[in-house]
Amino acid sequence: MTDSPPVFIADSCIGGLSVVRSLWDAGEAGNAIFLADYAINPLGVKSDPEIADVVERWLRLAEKYSDTLVMACNTLSVQHRKLLLSKAPLSRPEHVVSMVDCFKALVGAEKSLLANKGILIVGTRYTAAESLYPDIIRSAIPGARTKTVAATELERVIARFEPWNSADESVLTRELRLALQDTDVAILACTCFPMVMASLKSLFPHVTFLDPGAYCAGLLPKQTATHNNRLRIKVTGDVVSARHAVEFAESHLGTGAIECCT
Repeated sequence: MTDSPPVFIADSCIGGLSVVRSLWDAGEAGNAIFLADYAINPLGVKSDPEIADVVERWLRLAEKYSDTLVMACNTLSVQHRKLLLSKAPLSRPEHVVSMVDCFKALVGAEKSLLANKGILIVGTRYTAAESLYPDIIRSAIPGARTKTVAATELERVIARFEPWNSADESVLTRELRLALQDTDVAILACTCFPMVMASLKSLFPHVTFLDPGAYCAGLLPKQTATHNNRLRIKVTGDVVSARHAVEFAESHLGTGAIECCT
């Protein structure tokens, strides 16, 4: 049996490894290249034109390695959707799956769960300020009660491997705590957040937490199964070392051959 070509998965930090884990759990993307593009992090504070430039760079970079790109960053995915709607000329790997696609798949699959519920979309500052995700929910579930909240500080400590605890209000801010206390369902619209889902569940046991990345596997083209999972990691910038990213991936994924990629 011949191994499949690699799937190129990109994020602005190590958060996208939560998507890799979901894919591997589903038996998909066993041969993957992961870009942790820390050189552009934090992305959500940049302007739309700056973010659009990153979208195009990722699309071009993916074409060098693969015919399939998983855009495992919500900020980039929202901007990518804007560019598609504006019919801007873009590089095009054969298959592009964004977190917007995953969010739509989640909403479609979980309509009965989401109906008549309070739904909180937990993102970073950029995604929380955009109307796209609430609009997707309202178009699929008329009368849905949606709110958004920014948890940028939580994303930052996860992305940079910084220690934190549940009592630290500089990370779990008062705004975030109140929003979670007042909702039935929380959709984690940042790929870093599923990495701490167990902690969030213990703090807010009445909330049903949903991860859009868990719906990515069903959106990928079917590939020949690989014998063993393999992940090559490329890290940009100087915030996190490639070695640290590989060590974290080994711990988070728990299986597969994981190595640095130049």
